[in-house]
Amino acid sequence: MEHSLIVRRGEEIVFTSNEHWLHPLFELEDYLKGKNIPPSELFVRDKIAGKAAACLMVRLGVTRCRVELLSERAIPVFRAHGVEFSYGELVEHIQCRTEDLITDAMSIDDAYLFLRKRAGRVQGLPVKIENLTVDIGRKSILEDLSLELGRGEQLVIHGANGTGKTTLLRTLLGFIQPVQGTIRIGDINVGSNEWRQNRSLVGYVHQENVKNTFPISAEEVAAIGLSERKLSSKEIAYRVEVAMRRTGCFHLARQSYHSLSGGEKQRISLARCLCQNARVLLFDEPTSFLDSSGKEDLLELLNELSSTEAPTMILVSHETAWLDQLNWPRKELKGGRLC
Repeated sequence: MEHSLIVRRGEEIVFTSNEHWLHPLFELEDYLKGKNIPPSELFVRDKIAGKAAACLMVRLGVTRCRVELLSERAIPVFRAHGVEFSYGELVEHIQCRTEDLITDAMSIDDAYLFLRKRAGRVQGLPVKIENLTVDIGRKSILEDLSLELGRGEQLVIHGANGTGKTTLLRTLLGFIQPVQGTIRIGDINVGSNEWRQNRSLVGYVHQENVKNTFPISAEEVAAIGLSERKLSSKEIAYRVEVAMRRTGCFHLARQSYHSLSGGEKQRISLARCLCQNARVLLFDEPTSFLDSSGKEDLLELLNELSSTEAPTMILVSHETAWLDQLNWPRKELKGGRLC
């Protein structure tokens, strides 16, 4: 087999790759995005496949494959999802760290996101907070707080009202100067001159509790994310449309922003963040003014973002019941520190 991955549609070879590990399958995903080819019509030949590769094939919609060297751990995945498979040689285990990290408790979607992060195919940037102390007036709000998130990871920070959750987000944005400690977004120190030039890397979705009737359309709100860019009106319109389509709100473009529901406004706010190409998203009590339907919409949208752009996301909230539906790691903010 001269290529590491060969994909046929009938008798025609439509895709090949010579890359290693899982990269050929991610390349196949990119290829299929621009083609009107049902994955069920494809026959995939792979040199080596373990449990991780099997999860990716299932996620891609592949239904038939041939693997030259197949790990026994891939077989239950293929069988559980009706994938027809054959192999040249069967081994108990492939010597790959990733093979051990894909657990039986992971869904296909969970495994897919995990593998995307390991492959570096996420938009998010790492966030590192070290020994952060923040005072408001004479009161200490955050004390010697440290936190580290990898690229494309998500975190929920919960805690009672008044514990400093919003203060933490505003400090991450550079709006509040800490007494001590450092914050790094990617390779940039928050508060530095370089940070001020790249502040758009962080998007902020705040609580939607402002009631006014200032005449502004949904698409104009989304375009605020491009306000500091020197772009033509045509380019702005294109970027706004792409961002609003990604967040499922383009049909609201011409409507008055203030006439929209809470869930619809959340989608517009996220479109604004995508317009500015934010690679870290901060959510401040995003469900506070949403009804049950709006909360379901937000949950769906967060899951969509996790599996598409995969930015690094931090959500703060005091609503623990709603958070049970969001399968993200959690930390409690208490006494100025994360527990």
